[in-house]
Amino acid sequence: MHRSKSAVLLTAASVSLAFGHSAAAGEHGEGARRGNPYVAGDMHNHNTCTDGSIAAGYTIDRAVGTGAAAAGGTNFDLDWFTLGNHGGSGNRDCRFSDASANLPGDTTTTWSQTLGQTIQGITISSLKGSANGSGSNAQMWRWQSIGEVEYPIIVNRSALYDKVLVEGLEWVVPGHEHTDVAVIAGQHPRHGGNADKMAEFEFRFDRADTDSIGPIDAGNSPLWPGKDNVNNSGTAGHGKALEGVKWLQANYPLQSYAIPTHTERQGPFAASGNKGYNIEHFRDFNNAAPTVAFGIESPGHMAEGGLTGGSGSYGSNAVGGGTYGMVGVYTAKVGGLWDGLLGEGRNFFMFISSDWHQRGAFGARDRYTTADFIPGEYTKLYVPRTEGFRNQSIIDGMRSGNSYSVNGDVIGPDLVFRARAHGDWKTMGETLVARPGETILLEVELTVPATNNSPYSFDNPLLAQIGQHQPLNKPSIDHVDLITGKITGVVPPTSPNYAVANAAGVAGASIVYNSTAAIAKQVNWRNMKVKKQHDGSTRLSFVTSFTMGSEPGYIRARGANIPVATPNVTDSAGNPLLDANNATVSCTDSSCPAHLESVNGVKKVTHDVQAWSNLWFYANPIFLRPIGSPKLLVEQNAELARRLAGHHWEHEHHAERD
Repeated sequence: MHRSKSAVLLTAASVSLAFGHSAAAGEHGEGARRGNPYVAGDMHNHNTCTDGSIAAGYTIDRAVGTGAAAAGGTNFDLDWFTLGNHGGSGNRDCRFSDASANLPGDTTTTWSQTLGQTIQGITISSLKGSANGSGSNAQMWRWQSIGEVEYPIIVNRSALYDKVLVEGLEWVVPGHEHTDVAVIAGQHPRHGGNADKMAEFEFRFDRADTDSIGPIDAGNSPLWPGKDNVNNSGTAGHGKALEGVKWLQANYPLQSYAIPTHTERQGPFAASGNKGYNIEHFRDFNNAAPTVAFGIESPGHMAEGGLTGGSGSYGSNAVGGGTYGMVGVYTAKVGGLWDGLLGEGRNFFMFISSDWHQRGAFGARDRYTTADFIPGEYTKLYVPRTEGFRNQSIIDGMRSGNSYSVNGDVIGPDLVFRARAHGDWKTMGETLVARPGETILLEVELTVPATNNSPYSFDNPLLAQIGQHQPLNKPSIDHVDLITGKITGVVPPTSPNYAVANAAGVAGASIVYNSTAAIAKQVNWRNMKVKKQHDGSTRLSFVTSFTMGSEPGYIRARGANIPVATPNVTDSAGNPLLDANNATVSCTDSSCPAHLESVNGVKKVTHDVQAWSNLWFYANPIFLRPIGSPKLLVEQNAELARRLAGHHWEHEHHAERD
């Protein structure tokens, strides 16, 4: 390793957390309860029902199957999977892959070619709702494909795989860009069920779905009357979006989620347009739907980074001007928008997914990509493995905050990130209550897998420039950042600070939403306990301590394979730089692939090589509160979820008795 043996220590005096010395894990808390193991999934991906390149069933096969795919390529063995797709409509029969996928036997097939045929056990007799296009451009509305195509495929695949499959949606949000949504009510794929409620949400609230009819009953009357097909843009659109999350909260407060995605990509919110999110919009969503709108998702499209931009299809006009360590600036920046929301004590958590569409210059079977990674190949979202894991477990795990996100398998499925006072352990999403001045123990354990899914075994070019030799398919953790911030209370809608002006480009990266947030401690791998395991993986662990302050706060963790002050990758504190800078680094190994972009004939760190080179994980926060102080909003909303769960349990059991 390039780093010295000394860990970098930063004091977070502004949040009254004074860290003590590190100690190898095992010196404290020996024999204490370990956290649950986690299961990996993906909640954001696409197929030919809208703008993806491969069939809906093939998407599932590659994501949750094991071993080699039937048509070639590797499956990625995810434990759970939400089949997402944009709202709106599509003209392709999504039982087939597009010609661009380069899969044997699959060509671009439109609904006009297959109406009335039974294919994969599914018969589509007609395109329902308002007429939308003609001939080969005849479109099926998404509410129909959700219920009549994708969900039956999920039922079929649930019988083939011992995995948890969910029908979801990438909501094209009125007034904004996109949000990941799932409504699992009615979804019981191993026993039939339906995705009618997911379809109804899409019909009612997706701005790309302008169908005015929807499904009809036997009397030819609409089943879902009262749709607003007018207020789809700008400020009025945001109002409609709020009605959407309120509808979820009122009807499915525990059986749904709404997580805005690639939120910086199109720049700040425009009062008369359809793009972007400012901090007030996340506050609005969380206020209106506290058990549904509980987070933010960073971008997929991780291999799109070229000479002028980073991953996530983020260009120079995105808030922040691009991505930072393969995530948006809202979550990458210490003191940024995410820290601003955490500084209110909100239950607002961070997630990452693939946003899989296609492989750019390559086909779905290829190991190389200039665009996206297949779900499970590069990004993994880990939630707790509960007894009897099912679709409700996914939403419960996400809502709890006890989750973490990983790129490139830089760590595995058994992260421990927890804090203890007076014998009480709390983990991600939970609140530790302690006396001011009390010593808090913080325990971190993680496993670095022996290998990841990278097709490249040559040395990481971002590290080679500083003399480190680390194969791209065998990354390791360089350090873990412990980031703290003060919680100053919920900002009310009447406050002048509730809405914050935003900015496109790199100017958006300079906005500070929580000035108390800081890297309170940075622990280098050399200061951790290192244990080699039989499968070739490495277990890293450390315990540190800090003193509970007199004010509430939070602590979160992130880690990377990139050392502090790596040229064109990280700054002097270890924060990720704008990913476009990675493309100034040359890839000089003889194995550097031909599809990398070049300058004067010299290959640069772009596309999938960039993604496999610059790896990070993000753990959600543990909240801290002095004993006797008012409960934080995250605690209040967790209690609301528990009350709703109790009511739901009683309702279900009354129904069974009836």
